[in-house]
Amino acid sequence: MKKIKWLQILKISLILIFFTNPGLSKDLVIPSSIKFELSNSEYNKYLTRSMRAYTDGEIYGEKNIKKKYKKWVKAKITLDKKEIDAEIRILGDWKDHLRPPHTSLKVKILNDSYHGITRFNLFLPETRKGNNEVFWTLMLKNLGFPSLYTKMVNVELNGNIYKAIFQEDATKEFLERNNFTETVILKENDFNFYLSDEEKEIYDNFFTSSFVIDNNNFLKNDISNFIVSEAIALKANQDFKRLVMNDKFFTSIHRKYASHGLGTNNRKYIYIPYKKIFLPLYYDGDVQFLPGRTDCSKSIDEEKLIKFKTEFKLLAKKNLNKMQECVLKDVLDSSKGNIKKLGKFFPENNTNNKKDLQYLEIKNKILNYLKINDTKEILEINKSKEKILIYSFILNDQFFICSLSIKEKSIKSCNQIDGQSYKKLISESGRYKITDNFKSFPINLGTFNNQIPIIKLNIDKNDFTLDEKATYYFIQNNEKDRNIKFTFQNNEAKLFLQGNFENVNFEFKTEYKNYFKSSGEIRYDKNLLTGCVNFFDSTFEKVSLKSSDMICEDSINIKNSSGSIEQIEINNSLFDGLDLDFSDISINNLLVNNAKNDCIDFSFGNYIISKAYLNNCGDKGVSVGEKSKFKLQNAKIFNSKIGVASKDDAVTKINTILIEDINICLAAYNKKKEFKGSKISVENFNCNRYQIKHQADDLSKIQISN
Repeated sequence: MKKIKWLQILKISLILIFFTNPGLSKDLVIPSSIKFELSNSEYNKYLTRSMRAYTDGEIYGEKNIKKKYKKWVKAKITLDKKEIDAEIRILGDWKDHLRPPHTSLKVKILNDSYHGITRFNLFLPETRKGNNEVFWTLMLKNLGFPSLYTKMVNVELNGNIYKAIFQEDATKEFLERNNFTETVILKENDFNFYLSDEEKEIYDNFFTSSFVIDNNNFLKNDISNFIVSEAIALKANQDFKRLVMNDKFFTSIHRKYASHGLGTNNRKYIYIPYKKIFLPLYYDGDVQFLPGRTDCSKSIDEEKLIKFKTEFKLLAKKNLNKMQECVLKDVLDSSKGNIKKLGKFFPENNTNNKKDLQYLEIKNKILNYLKINDTKEILEINKSKEKILIYSFILNDQFFICSLSIKEKSIKSCNQIDGQSYKKLISESGRYKITDNFKSFPINLGTFNNQIPIIKLNIDKNDFTLDEKATYYFIQNNEKDRNIKFTFQNNEAKLFLQGNFENVNFEFKTEYKNYFKSSGEIRYDKNLLTGCVNFFDSTFEKVSLKSSDMICEDSINIKNSSGSIEQIEINNSLFDGLDLDFSDISINNLLVNNAKNDCIDFSFGNYIISKAYLNNCGDKGVSVGEKSKFKLQNAKIFNSKIGVASKDDAVTKINTILIEDINICLAAYNKKKEFKGSKISVENFNCNRYQIKHQADDLSKIQISN
């Protein structure tokens, strides 16, 4: 008994030492100055456009910046030891973003990253209320809301020096740093900005609320098109606000201090497909602290206040002022009991899923038209002789576009389009066609059907059969001392589990026959799940997992979870055996046999394995990536292409390992441009019958002690 307790204490100590290293933080560290160098020709293009944009305009007293001046020019960002290729352009809707030769800038990095960021904005401080923007984004982060990294920096552009607010774009890197798999960030198609008064009146008479994706790089295939479209369709729900996590509190604090961020053109939402919910993402609140609105009598924990002041000073280069401190105390005090965590949030059972009446009207017109008309004729919108509205949607997993006559208020024509054409319609904000001198913007209706249903399981049972094309939910706050078995009888069934599990033994098996899945198929489903078995937002203590014959991208995927798993056994995986993301997990005993891709795959987390046996891994025995910290005590790996691969800022520490019948024993390298190299250190290394003993690129390092 004493020995067991001592081992448990040792394991906890290792976890604390290994996981609490401040160097393992996922927080960004952006320098306080950024230097751009443009060639003479590119700089002249930039200056000419900024001057012309300043003197030109078309609406609201000519205060806007026309799109034709927002063209990219080539630039280089100069660092101490290298130059980074980039492109920059003028940023902003209004001319307060222009102070020639200084302007707000949108920046994209080419084939590299700037300290882990690939796209960012540089706002002239007066366009975002200066340090109030830094304060607000930092406060939202401390409240637990996903928040874009924001910092005051000095910009030098061809010798011109000025201050700007650095703010990252809503990209894959932003989502991953906030522990989200890349998903949809939804925003409104802001075409109202370009409409005349006459056009606005026309649009107001029809359903013309249109949303598009903000992070276009998510759109890689037809499934991602569907996920975006599902989010767009949900946005048309009458009860949409009840699908937005913590929206009531988010709205209340913004109404008080940052009301501009509640404008429909500034609202952004992160969509969580497997729960059918949204998270609010702050953008452009025009943060103001007006007299009489703040209760300065509130108090917060002194340690929290000191920590916030320290972070703010690093980002703003100024001390927190008295009014900002009052606002911080006011907001943090009002947050008590009013903020739920994602792992605890699901839509309410009584949520009304009925659609906006104008949405239903246009949807029914389209469906009635499609029942009696052929859709094969090509829709030639540009040749239309009358004013029309354009609607795009998905029906039966096919992509369509229809035109509605404004005069007759009826559908004139519809046609089926390919996925690439549809992708443009749901991602290009501000693009339009001219029909009879009328600006016709695409109105996205989203998907009409074929969503994957969610089935909630009766948690009191011990044996479950999954026989439908659906996502099955097994959600239990506290589950102890049970043996639970799940049998998959439908090859498109997925299982989602969430809870606090202690001394629970899970078994997952399949009973469908003669199923073949091409390795070229998309590896996540419409709910953005990659595993046949998916543990999200869970805790483990003395748990065992056993699976066999799974056909998904991951046999078992564990995400945003923590704790200690006693044993995992996985046999016969069509792709990866075990995949862990955004988690802090220790595993005592791990066995993976016959995985056609990686046996185990770790990303964005902290992981310890005491003992592992991995055999017949089609690609890598162990894959460690994306800033993960991985400690392996003892392992045996046989018959794989690569024994252990560590990449993209991952740190891998191995005590004892035996590898046999392998192409490459150890590999350390950089794969993704937003990361750097990787490290592997091994105390006791034994590799037999290999082609290459170890391989590292210039950014990475492998250290073997024996």
